[in-house]
Amino acid sequence: MRPVRGRYFGAAAAVIASTLITLSGPALVRYAVDAGIKKHDTHPLNVAAIIFLCLASLKPFVVRAQILLAATAGERFLHSLRVASFDKLQALPLGFYERERAGVLISRLTSDVQSLNELVREALVEIVGSALQIVLTVVALIFLSPELAAISLVALPILVASSWSFHHGAGRAYHAIRDRVAETLTALQEGLAGVRVVQAFRREQRTLERYRPRSQAQIRAWRRASFVNIRLFAFLPLAQASALIVVLLTAASMYKDGKISLGTVTAFVLYLIQLFDPIGRFTEWLGEFRQGLAALAKIVGLLEVPASITQKPSAVELPHKGALALSNVTFGYRKRPVVRDLTLEVAPGEHIALVGATGAGKSTVAKLLTRQYDPQQGSIQLGGVDLREGTLASLRRQIVLLPQEGHLFTGTIADNVRLAHPEASDEDVRRALRTIGALDRFESLPQGLDTDVQTRGLRLSAGERQLVGIARIALADPAVIVLDEATSSLDPATEVAVETALSAVAEGRTVITIAHRLSTAQRADRVAVMEHGRLVEVASHDELVEQGERYARLWASWQAGLAAP
Repeated sequence: MRPVRGRYFGAAAAVIASTLITLSGPALVRYAVDAGIKKHDTHPLNVAAIIFLCLASLKPFVVRAQILLAATAGERFLHSLRVASFDKLQALPLGFYERERAGVLISRLTSDVQSLNELVREALVEIVGSALQIVLTVVALIFLSPELAAISLVALPILVASSWSFHHGAGRAYHAIRDRVAETLTALQEGLAGVRVVQAFRREQRTLERYRPRSQAQIRAWRRASFVNIRLFAFLPLAQASALIVVLLTAASMYKDGKISLGTVTAFVLYLIQLFDPIGRFTEWLGEFRQGLAALAKIVGLLEVPASITQKPSAVELPHKGALALSNVTFGYRKRPVVRDLTLEVAPGEHIALVGATGAGKSTVAKLLTRQYDPQQGSIQLGGVDLREGTLASLRRQIVLLPQEGHLFTGTIADNVRLAHPEASDEDVRRALRTIGALDRFESLPQGLDTDVQTRGLRLSAGERQLVGIARIALADPAVIVLDEATSSLDPATEVAVETALSAVAEGRTVITIAHRLSTAQRADRVAVMEHGRLVEVASHDELVEQGERYARLWASWQAGLAAP
């Protein structure tokens, strides 16, 4: 909030001015009654009326300034919070997203931030104004009549009991709301993301049945919060009525005995009536404050997630050339080792294929190579420099991951290729596409490279999306490419085009391929066989087949599967 504190201070000043204008009313009434009406003198009445009219004319401008300053400060704060949260999400490693649900993260930047709207736009300033009005009104009551002020405390036990009950349950109630909203958004996001699968298998009703109880749980959470509010607001009128009755009975006796003036009684009653309005608003805004704090706690929890992948102050640029060396690398999730004592050196420009059964640790090695995680033991070096000693920017430049499915963003083909190098010119983009042999294919489209790929690239085929991803690599010009079997989900005709593109972009670069099909491993310079997280065989395809060990059995099984009708 520091950048907008000046606006908040301005709004607070406007609230103070508005409060003083409000408090001047009963004082002017007292003056008009005692100095004017009782003495049958119109001059005090005129003076009081003119002052009241001037202050009433000024108040709309004061309130307008308060609302504008608080609203603009609040919107700028929420904007900064959204940007900071999104920036944090982008900085967190991919391992974080393997643990968290997308719907929960979306709720942090949407529902939770929106719940702060009332807090930062109005509640912070209104709490100050209401608290100030309460304090000054109490001072005025004591000044007018200490006896009546003491008697009006009869309402205090009701106020204390209802306020304690409200705040005792408000925190839990509003935290529960934030959790239920996140669960509802998660169910919504999952249902929409998988809508094609849902429709294909006629699971609409089942998906709705999963969504409905989450929505109902959200309703129940809000209902519980409403009952918490009732504990307070239902008893405020009772407290006010009790205080007024006792004060009026006592004031009548005091006036009869000549201990208090009529103007003082009138002003005291008006101040007492005014007192319960800010008490109600103060407590109401405290409710908004508690709800805002519950949402803020969720957002702060996100902002305070420790970044497991950080850049050291003394980080250096990773070299563009050099061997990629894994030395005694051990890593596990939740203390369970997945990769054990892995040592492997890949020469510059060499193509290594990692093969093994599901769960052997191949994908984990890819995550370690791209520094989505850091080894718990051992090191990974590029050109003799530990990846942990390099800058994150140079790491992303020198080591690039190409996943199984190319992800495209809304925009043109050229925009999506340029993602790897935002400053690249149109000619650079064309050169990258020409390098992988895909320029003619995309230029033949009606809008050429300006074709809008639509959301997630749905306007292009799976192979074309993968070609765009490969063009990004050509444009980025990395030293190391990590491939997660980029052709495993393509049809044979498209696979040929993608394989050709991969061969072009891999020329002269170090390539590590997570091979799900052994035909890919056959084309690699060497094959590294993994089993239960350990490296058990490393040699060329032909050498491993001749050895007749694990890889040879895998190859024989693969060949038999291809030969089967």
